[in-house]
Amino acid sequence: MEIISAKELSKYLKINEKMIYRLVQESKLPSIRIGGKIAFAKGLIDDWILENTQREKLILIAGSDDPMLRKIIDLFNAFQKETTVFYAPVGSMNGLKLLRERAATMSCVHILDLEEKGYTLSYLNKYLESENYVVVNLFFRDQGLYLKKGNPAGIKSIADLTAESVKFVNRNKGSGTRLLFDFLLSESGVDPLKIDGYNNEVESHLAAGNAVLLGNADASPGIRYMAHILDLDFVPFFKERFDLVISRERFLNVQTKAFLDFFNEPVLLHSLKDHEGYDMSQTGSVLNKDV
Repeated sequence: MEIISAKELSKYLKINEKMIYRLVQESKLPSIRIGGKIAFAKGLIDDWILENTQREKLILIAGSDDPMLRKIIDLFNAFQKETTVFYAPVGSMNGLKLLRERAATMSCVHILDLEEKGYTLSYLNKYLESENYVVVNLFFRDQGLYLKKGNPAGIKSIADLTAESVKFVNRNKGSGTRLLFDFLLSESGVDPLKIDGYNNEVESHLAAGNAVLLGNADASPGIRYMAHILDLDFVPFFKERFDLVISRERFLNVQTKAFLDFFNEPVLLHSLKDHEGYDMSQTGSVLNKDV
């Protein structure tokens, strides 16, 4: 097996020698030690290049659960063969965590700023520290309550959820929907412990909607589109912004550009025109002023 020095590897990879040592220190580059000095097996380096080249063709989006985003990803994967997008709906908070740990390429989030009482970029510094990210608007969507058809429980406000006859199913902790619902409870002065089922959690909009549809709950928080799909009644509370957060180093690469450009494709726009409860008037706009 051919062994090369850091200087030789620098010429081979066409990157600065200091970058070579940094990658080794961060355990991102396979290396060996000979006589106390760092060296490299060229065969292992070639395998590393191939692995990272393939990895660059993949996009992993982690974050909030959304049925429209799922459809966008499915359409993109069907029409774009050079890049594959994977989607992990793990909640807004966990999505940002995976992005910070470089386990995800992008994170889709809707995190309400409790102090500003709106959707701002404050979560960047709060959850991603000082790292450098670009924020792109995906869409706006209506949040509210799923109710049984005909609303037999007569629920018109959050305060009505405390009635003894009302059963409730909540969204999971860490999800943007749960953060919004808890904020609305606080704003309304409603004690969550008085809601029967506040601690009963599900992890998706579909599961929340199905709980109401199947009679396991009278109400659950979620988005208008899912209520439309399941033919449920819906009480709107909030129009929220749904963002896509991308590290700057991945924002400019070919795969990310292909995915973002897809939002302007006629086939996509035609497919999404009937999605009730969504506003795509600002889709694709960069929200960071300095980008």
